[in-house]
Amino acid sequence: MLYLIGLGVWNEKDVSLRGIDICKRADSIYCELYTSHWGGDLDKLSKIIGKKIRKLERKHVEEGSDKLLEESKSRSVVLLVPGDPLIATTHVHLILEAKKKGISVEIVHSSSIYTTVARTGLQIYKFGKTGTIITPKKGYDSRGFYDIISENLSKGMHTLLLLDRDMGTRRGLEILNRIESKKRKKLLRGKKIVLCSRLSSEHERIVYGSFENLMGKDLPEPGVIIVPGKLHFLEKEFLETLR
Repeated sequence: MLYLIGLGVWNEKDVSLRGIDICKRADSIYCELYTSHWGGDLDKLSKIIGKKIRKLERKHVEEGSDKLLEESKSRSVVLLVPGDPLIATTHVHLILEAKKKGISVEIVHSSSIYTTVARTGLQIYKFGKTGTIITPKKGYDSRGFYDIISENLSKGMHTLLLLDRDMGTRRGLEILNRIESKKRKKLLRGKKIVLCSRLSSEHERIVYGSFENLMGKDLPEPGVIIVPGKLHFLEKEFLETLR
């Protein structure tokens, strides 16, 4: 059996009792921390479980998944995942490969950025496509989030912009501000946005204001930027409390 267990959005206390119980009965416990930032402590979680947790690199979960799956044929194997196990496509692919090999898979869900953004007061069902702001790389167009924002706004929907690993909100805003065309410049001019940092933790920060006024606002990772669409009066009232 292969178990994919979510670690939640912040630390080892976010792991469910069901997840802990499975880990205590498992033969092997692995963890990957490359798909998302996680503020927990593996040593503390290992003490809670009473077993060693082995950290895997990206290559071991993606290119080297055969070894993980082979072990799952005869042993109970757990893979701990930041946030919810099914948010990253990496784990969906792993599940498909397991099914092809006749290996049973059990998922233990947990909190993720897609649920904790509701702490802003914005209604989840009004979010459109999600974009990702990454560090610009030579030969790679990393500006696709402009089209996502434009499309969502045209439908009155909110846009969740994830930030690259180790990227704070100031850097994210700087990249977002690199708008070449007149059409893109109009997109965020005077627009009010939401900055979120370390949601669901004791260090949580949520700030609401105009794009221009929040430029330079540096909230630590993990963080996200939200561009609200058409606001319900309750959403607007809630956001005003965040000023």
